[in-house]
Amino acid sequence: MLERHRYVDLLASLPALPATPFGREPLPISAIRLAHRLETLSDAHRDSLRSLDTLLDWQHLGLDVSPDTLIRRYRQAAPQLAEHGVGDLIEALLEQRTLVAALRRRDDPAPALGESWGFGPHLAHISAHWQAPLFGVGPVFPWLAEAREHLQHDRPRELERLLLEENWRRLERARRHDRFDFREVVIYWLRWRLIAAWQRYNAEAAERRLRADIERGLGDYGTLFSGE
Repeated sequence: MLERHRYVDLLASLPALPATPFGREPLPISAIRLAHRLETLSDAHRDSLRSLDTLLDWQHLGLDVSPDTLIRRYRQAAPQLAEHGVGDLIEALLEQRTLVAALRRRDDPAPALGESWGFGPHLAHISAHWQAPLFGVGPVFPWLAEAREHLQHDRPRELERLLLEENWRRLERARRHDRFDFREVVIYWLRWRLIAAWQRYNAEAAERRLRADIERGLGDYGTLFSGE
């Protein structure tokens, strides 16, 4: 079988994802069922998928992981990811994180020459144009100006939605409907993760709002039985 049709059965078995990650419908396939389907990948492709998961999911990294550690892990995985045709997908996601991190640390001194602080081909340009509007890369990343506004006005939900929507559009553009290879499997997996992330974000935000409402509603009554 041609490589481009290698995973036609796997992809045909996966239910269609919603047209938008922001809908109210539940995920069409659970994490457990999706993981079970992905067990049909070759050993090498499963290894690449694990590398992607490790790089994208912060629970694998720990709260105190240094940029050097993350960059080293990426460089170790990059040759295999490129060989399997998915290197550009992960680099785009990590570059987005780098740009948001640069916005957050804008008031700090510019990264030193040679400092390991992020990902993507624009690092040197960003460092050299640290004080320029949008680091001089605004035309390359049209979403960056809006992201800056959300950060400046403390709008985390809007920022999360913007970044997720940009990633969704990028993955939609990357799809090739005449192919059924590992790249298409990864694109499906990444799009599934975006939907799951938004639903999880909404659930956590709803819980925070509920707790805040309860605390406001209780007022001083919250201490009646606390012994304080």
